[in-house]
Amino acid sequence: MPPPEPRSKNKTSLTTFLRRAPNPPSSSSLLTSDPFEPLPRSSTPIRASPAPPPCVLAVEIPPSTLRPIAFRVFTKKHNLTLKSDALTLLCQFVGRRCGAEWRDSGVGEKLLDEVARRWKRSEAAGKILVDGGDVLKGVLKGMDVPTGGATDRSPLSRSNSSLGLDMAGDIPSSMLMGGREDVDMPEAERDEIEEKVDPMEYFKIVDAFEQPKMVYNSSKKLFERGPKPSLFPPPTAKTALFRSRYNLVHSRLLRNDTFLAPTYSKSSNSKPKSYHKLTPISALLGRAGQNFLLFGMLQHSPSGTLSLYDPTGEITLDTSLTQPLPDANANWFCPGMFTILDGVYEEDGRFTVYTALSPPPERREVSAEVYGHVDFLGNGVNLDMSTPSAGGQQGRVMRKVETALTHIRWVAVGEIALDTPRMLEALRHLFEHYSDNPPMLFILSGNFSSIPVAPGDDNAIRAYKENFDALASLLSEFPSICQDTTFLFVPGDNDPWASTFSGGSATCWPRRGVPEVFLNRVKRVAKHVKCTSSPCRLGYFTSEVVVCRDEIVGRIQRSAIRFSKPRDDEDMMDVDAGTGAEKEKETPEVDDDTKLARKLVKTLLDQGYLSPFPGNKRPVLWDFAYTLGLYPLPSALLLIEPFAQPFTVTYEGCHVMNPGRFVVRRKARWVEYAPAERKGTVVEEAF
Repeated sequence: MPPPEPRSKNKTSLTTFLRRAPNPPSSSSLLTSDPFEPLPRSSTPIRASPAPPPCVLAVEIPPSTLRPIAFRVFTKKHNLTLKSDALTLLCQFVGRRCGAEWRDSGVGEKLLDEVARRWKRSEAAGKILVDGGDVLKGVLKGMDVPTGGATDRSPLSRSNSSLGLDMAGDIPSSMLMGGREDVDMPEAERDEIEEKVDPMEYFKIVDAFEQPKMVYNSSKKLFERGPKPSLFPPPTAKTALFRSRYNLVHSRLLRNDTFLAPTYSKSSNSKPKSYHKLTPISALLGRAGQNFLLFGMLQHSPSGTLSLYDPTGEITLDTSLTQPLPDANANWFCPGMFTILDGVYEEDGRFTVYTALSPPPERREVSAEVYGHVDFLGNGVNLDMSTPSAGGQQGRVMRKVETALTHIRWVAVGEIALDTPRMLEALRHLFEHYSDNPPMLFILSGNFSSIPVAPGDDNAIRAYKENFDALASLLSEFPSICQDTTFLFVPGDNDPWASTFSGGSATCWPRRGVPEVFLNRVKRVAKHVKCTSSPCRLGYFTSEVVVCRDEIVGRIQRSAIRFSKPRDDEDMMDVDAGTGAEKEKETPEVDDDTKLARKLVKTLLDQGYLSPFPGNKRPVLWDFAYTLGLYPLPSALLLIEPFAQPFTVTYEGCHVMNPGRFVVRRKARWVEYAPAERKGTVVEEAF
């Protein structure tokens, strides 16, 4: 097998593109001494000279005054320790850069946060102790903004960058204050970015078994790098799985405005706002007849009764009067899911539940304010780089280039059973649709066989290999797609070798990808082929996309808890039509498929977990359960569910897509995703 050819060199990386030298002047633009010779028109657009930056009067900040803020930023947020000489340097730097308003305006804290980020990206990366040596001095020197005129401008200044920013240049003061970059750009500049920047340089496929393990520390309120996961962990890993999920959702709730305790001074005359307080189960003892708000996981006890569990204990639930909020069709409640319950603690030890509520999610931008310095994918992109109000200079440049590449498309295809009739015919129609303009990525998901493949069945293994050989023969007819497109294969439950022990039923999650031995001929035809796990994650510039293949709708519907229907008020008065009463406004009707899609999306994103079920319903590898988390919320979620209709739904800033089943009668269906817009579209065509 010949080695894969390297990618085309006509495209440069983003850093090289930003650091390129300006084009030399042409011969037609040279000046002449003839006074009657007209001057040539300049092709460079005239830019207004920027206003001089305001002068800042430096102040002297005592170390004792800056120490609490520096401790909160460096130690609490970035897990770094400051020495006394480093604190002295920071006092001088903040006083010189921010002046007397360093504390009141909040610029000083943002400046310290940027210093900590640059320290972690410098040559001292990995060092926890921050001293006042040459490394810190170099970081502070690189952040100094020249205040002189045009003669003080470096050759890598903002005026020399066609993107308006430079990766290695100085940081403007407006960026340190949270100013946003304008994403609108001229067409000529957008075309230049599309020609010069190779998006594959900033695209990474993260397998579930290669994803870095970030563990939430509830005592320190931060994420830490965990030990290397194992397929055979100790029994304590099962308990740690429950505690980790509970602590993440609980900390998310405490930051919500509804459950956030108000802060006010005694001298304030304003009335404090009301809030809801979550009570642990252990605090209910001896308080019968009182109303409480509980939070925990729903489970069936060994006796078969429905109970609520939290780290402090358990309690039996009485759901005969329970009404879900906001309504019964908003989301599902199943054993294994976390729920907020409002009710009364009875004398016999039961908890009568009146209302049940799913925990509200947290937007990605809000999570970035707390854990923005964490790199969850291990691709060098921190969480705050995906938010417009943070991320530093590098994040702003990456977001600007990401939104400029509007021609990039990803195509996600649902279940492709290669041994079923008309499947290859539908794939041929799909490839013909994109033969003239190949997408950047094809996501092909299993089951790639309609029957489970077992290692002892030689005929099934041979047929499975021949199906992929037929796919390779089909791909050879489209050389442009094979040359420019990356193929990502996501396995299903019938694909080897997990189907060896399951027979096509649900296996342990996450599950490994299809063995590459079956795709040898496909790899000879296509240049870029990747067999990944389910689920997996895709990092593209500052975006994070989760790809998951699971038949989750049927599992939820089988295990969902049925609450009693609300009672109709029999004493409602009928309005006489002759009194001139206004008719109620008719609400737009929503079809059942859309209701099902919204209900599924809200259930999963509220739980922040791809498999919120007990271990006997959906087994999970305990040490790899962190790969199933949906916190922080990704930019997009590709949920491949063949037993649900195709849909695209956006909930709390997370765009969720489902291509559904690929072939239905004589129609082919798939989802086309635009990373620049972070929006997908369902495509359905007859073949």
